[in-house]
Parts: sequence; C-alpha cells; structure tokens
Amino acid sequence: MPDLEQVTERVRLAVGDNSELGARIKFKFGDSGTLYIDGKSVPNQVHNSDQDSDITISVSLENFERIIDKQLNPKLALMTGRMRLRGDIRIAMRLDKVFGLE
Repeated sequence: MPDLEQVTERVRLAVGDNSELGARIKFKFGDSGTLYIDGKSVPNQVHNSDQDSDITISVSLENFERIIDKQLNPKLALMTGRMRLRGDIRIAMRLDKVFGLE
C-alpha cells in the first residue's frame, strides 16, 4: 500500500522549483490524507496541508500512485469515476506534462 510521505516526495521531485503550473492543486485521498501543490509560488511548494486551491482532485492514494506510475490512464480514471475533479479541468491537463504522462 502506498505511503503518503513517499508519494508526496515523488510529486515534490516531479514538480521541482518551477513547474509552470500557474495554479494551486489539491489532491484529496480520502482517509489517507491530502496533497497540495502550490504552482503559483516560486519555488513551487508541495506539502500535505489542506488549503484553498484552484482545483480539487479526489482519488484514492492507490489509484493516484497507479496514475503516476503510468499503470492507470487519468482520463480513464475520470471517466470511470475512480477520480473526480472540482474546478478547471484545463489545470488538471497541465499535470500530464509534470508527471510525464503525455
């Protein structure tokens, strides 16, 4: 089972100092916690606090890890209800570049 701290560190490395996301993104992993990417600040910040965001993505920690491991297509996860978005979907599409999913 994935560990929130390990996943947070993987995302921190993928985002880097300047991801050019230009948005604040919150991932809600249910009981497993929250991952927050502040892509507006420079350097970008990645942490586990629950703050206001431009988009909120709800997904299980397991499915999120499968997405960044390229074992689950994020568009398929969205269409099948394994992932839900609240906010501007165009922001979510910018994550494909950050995670190398293009």
